[in-house]
Amino acid sequence: MKNYNLSMLLFVVFAFAKAYTLQAQNDFKAKATYVALTKINIPEDSTNNKKAESNPMIKQLMEQLKKGSTQEYILEFTRTESSYDKVKELKKPGGPSGMSISFSATGGVGSTVYKNLSEKTYIKQGNIMGKDFVIKDVLPSYEWQLLSESKMIGKYNCFKAIYLPIKKEQEIDEEEELEDGEEEESGTSLLSMVKESDRTITAWYTPDIPVSNGPGEFHGLPGLIVEIQINETTILLKGIEINPKEGLELKKPKAGKKINQKDFDALQKKKMEERMENRGNGKGVYIETIGF
Repeated sequence: MKNYNLSMLLFVVFAFAKAYTLQAQNDFKAKATYVALTKINIPEDSTNNKKAESNPMIKQLMEQLKKGSTQEYILEFTRTESSYDKVKELKKPGGPSGMSISFSATGGVGSTVYKNLSEKTYIKQGNIMGKDFVIKDVLPSYEWQLLSESKMIGKYNCFKAIYLPIKKEQEIDEEEELEDGEEEESGTSLLSMVKESDRTITAWYTPDIPVSNGPGEFHGLPGLIVEIQINETTILLKGIEINPKEGLELKKPKAGKKINQKDFDALQKKKMEERMENRGNGKGVYIETIGF
């Protein structure tokens, strides 16, 4: 009889512990602050120097691009949902009089992004020439290569993972056009100065926070992404609060025309080409860095 009572007691204790653990997992929430730094890599060579010397506008633009753009973001998340949103701009590059410089990072780096990991979907805020869009699509799948390399970032032990995106058909077509000599005039193309960067996406994640999430659209690692490098942009965890007392504000973008990612990208490319064709008045410069 005593053995029976002891078995029942152990069963109740284990059942309670399991239920408590599941409840704790369901109640998990966190609020993380990330800083994103984007710098455009312009090689120091005689061609670029000559362009800068002969054109004061290009010289000032090159200086601003080298300084880069720093922005701060908040990632609020549970184990299954998250919202990533820009909270303020820490530094905005200034340009020549009458000219503006815009850094736009795709791949969820610079956008308001809501993710649902259970449904494997995302909702992202987009904007093309002042018009708002709500992009809803399936979360991209990242075939991460987990490496043994590790380092401490703050108080967290982090491990390295890399992902090499496959080039899209659109990018291959554009490269073939350039090879055929259909380049923009070197004297007017700022993009011709930008050195092509390594396409490899490098992430550092920590199993100390066992949530398969990260900034923007990035996810899929066995721990929270603490740092990630995408072309010219580096995103780094600045601080995190686990289970904050106040509730989370998991924002879902709602303002704008509903569209999927493929159609949005196609429309964005079309509008950019139109802008380049009509750029004769020289009142705006658009710089885009590719996230994936």
